[in-house]
Amino acid sequence: MRLSDHWERWRLFPGHLLRSRREPALATPEGTPSALRRRHARADEAGVGLTLTISRTGAVLTLIAFTLGLFVAAQIQTTQLQAMLTTETQTETAANTIRRLEQEQADLKKAIGEARARLAREQQAQASQRTVFAQLNEAIESEKLAAGLVPLKGRGIRVVLDDSAVTKVPQKDDPSLYIVHEYQIRDVVNVLWLAGAEAISINGERIVASTSVYCVGSTILVNDTRLSPPYEILAIGDPVALESALNDPTRLRQLRARVKSYGVQFIVGQQREVRLPAYNGTLTIRHAVAVGSGSAGGGQAPAAETPRQ
Repeated sequence: MRLSDHWERWRLFPGHLLRSRREPALATPEGTPSALRRRHARADEAGVGLTLTISRTGAVLTLIAFTLGLFVAAQIQTTQLQAMLTTETQTETAANTIRRLEQEQADLKKAIGEARARLAREQQAQASQRTVFAQLNEAIESEKLAAGLVPLKGRGIRVVLDDSAVTKVPQKDDPSLYIVHEYQIRDVVNVLWLAGAEAISINGERIVASTSVYCVGSTILVNDTRLSPPYEILAIGDPVALESALNDPTRLRQLRARVKSYGVQFIVGQQREVRLPAYNGTLTIRHAVAVGSGSAGGGQAPAAETPRQ
């Protein structure tokens, strides 16, 4: 039987008792006093049973509610404790991570500083090397320029030496007086050097320290190359100074006499730009060595002379 059924019986029972007291007893077997007493006894037993049932149900519900409350409270406390522990663990983990990252950052800064210092040293060393290389290249280029190993251009002078235009030489004259000789070319070149010429060429042959100008029969050789008239001599330098030196009457007297007497051609003119080729011959040094660099042929190099004070 459900609890609602007991409650309904309990609610209707007092009215039934009141109605029984007001209404006269029926003349039936059930309406006798003994029957009424038995009925009242059964009703009292039912009410007591209902009361006990309700009391037990409430106690059970109270126990369940209390147990549930304890469980919920324990669960809440456990959750809060776990949250606190989790928070502490996370805080400690975060602190450890921060310390680790700060240490890594410090290590990286130190490594970067060391790398920058090394880079600065390397750059300085490379800059010094570049400076040395630049100085060496400049010195080499200067030496190549002085040696005639690079083509040049600049202001200068043009000299033309050519044989005489006389086609019929008198029988009393020597025919060699009407042609240009190698020594006349050498004289002109020497005057140009003395006047400050920086570079000279003869018919496209660059004049260098090892250049020789000599004659074999009727042929003039320059750098072992056969040349034929007219002989064009180009020189780079101050055009005015070079021209003045060549026109100086105290110089090249024999050449001027040949020009006057036999018609040998000697033409001098300033040039705004003169182009000279590089020397394309060989530079063979068999016996000379730089002082202090050893010796040629396995011998000892001569000792350097002590300069005069």
